[in-house]
Amino acid sequence: MAQSAGNTAEQFEEVFYRSSDVRYGAHCPGIVELVFKDRKHFIALTGVIVNLSVTGCLFSNDKMPWANREGREPDDSLFDIIDEACHIYIPWTETHCAARIRRVGSFIIGVQFRRPLPESVVKLIASLEPGKNRRLRPKETSRYNRILPISRR
Repeated sequence: MAQSAGNTAEQFEEVFYRSSDVRYGAHCPGIVELVFKDRKHFIALTGVIVNLSVTGCLFSNDKMPWANREGREPDDSLFDIIDEACHIYIPWTETHCAARIRRVGSFIIGVQFRRPLPESVVKLIASLEPGKNRRLRPKETSRYNRILPISRR
C-alpha cells in the first residue's frame, strides 16, 4: 500500500511538471532539421511553430515525407528510421537550439529543447504576428522538405 502511494506521488510530480510550463500560442515560421539513423541522410523541414513554451514546441508542416504514408502498422515507428536528436532554427529571432523529438504525427512534430529557452525569447516568438513579411522563403528551396544526403548539409 505504501509503495502504491509513492508511485502515485511520483506520477503526480511528473504530470505537474509537464503541465507547469506556460504555453504560448504562436504562428512563427521555423526550420527543424532531422537526421536519419543511417547517418547518411537528413531532412530540413520548413513549417510553423504553433505552440511554444520554454521547454519545447509543436512544429507543424504539411510537407513531411511520411504524411501520406498508408498502411502503417500500429507498431511502426518513425523513430526506427529518424534519430530523436534534432535542431530547430527560428529565423526572425536568430534562435538555434538542439532538441529532442518527443512525438511525431502526420503533420506535427513535438519537440523538447535540450536547454530551456529564456522566457523573454519565448514571449518574443509568440508575439510575432503572421503576415506576408513573416513568410519563410529560403533562397535555396531545393535544400528543404526533401530527404538529402548528409554531404549536402
